Amino acid sequence: MCFKMKNFQEKSLSCTKFLNNWFEEQNSSAAQLKLMFENIPGMSFFIKDRDHRLITVNESLLMRFGLDSKEDLIGKTDFDLFPPRLAEHFRREDRVVFETKKPRLNILELFFNNQGLPGWCLTNKYPMFDIDGNVIGLMGTVRQHDDGELKWEREDGIGRAVGLIRQKFRRDLAIADLVKESGLNHRKLHRGFIELFGIAPMQFITRTRIEAACDDLLITNKKLAMIAKENGFYDQSSFTQHFRRQMKVTPLKYRKQKGFT
Repeated sequence: MCFKMKNFQEKSLSCTKFLNNWFEEQNSSAAQLKLMFENIPGMSFFIKDRDHRLITVNESLLMRFGLDSKEDLIGKTDFDLFPPRLAEHFRREDRVVFETKKPRLNILELFFNNQGLPGWCLTNKYPMFDIDGNVIGLMGTVRQHDDGELKWEREDGIGRAVGLIRQKFRRDLAIADLVKESGLNHRKLHRGFIELFGIAPMQFITRTRIEAACDDLLITNKKLAMIAKENGFYDQSSFTQHFRRQMKVTPLKYRKQKGFT
């Protein structure tokens, strides 16, 4: 799939303004495409220009970041939104699309889920062309991967540690378990998580547990004590404390805000 732009008279427009003008055309197929992705549940949609700046996003992407206004994302790059090592990964994928002029499909990577927490997603990126065949941007979609047994594409120590967390976060995991699985010492393990995710290994475990707890709060009527126990927290009090610190609301208020009664 590729997308070609009509030739505008304003040849001197920047790529960003060029793309924005293109989307503003009421009768263009691009405008219809944008509207379609605005209404697909669970599908995040974005457009970047050649400078890797976001110029179009849908409501689902806002939810992933916990933001209310698209203006909070427009003009931002991955380095404004993610830890440096993760941003560099996204930047490399963008460059492949720009340089090869071919789409990158079903990229397995960590992104932010609808609770604003790191989760496994499948990303697709498509080049966007002007009338002369020049790549002037890319279109991307992101959707959550539902396979609970999914293993990360990284085969290094950090990847193995993340895989262990995703598989066994409901158990009593300790740093020693991650050190053993990864083959890294404590210092390298900690530094690797900070560089890639911006948080320490134990924080990653806690956020993974909160991610699962958010799903339980929204799709089940389980009591908080049970949700806490099943997702690896010591007790309901500990669960509530960690949840409020990350989500800025209590578990019960989160459940009510999201419409579950």
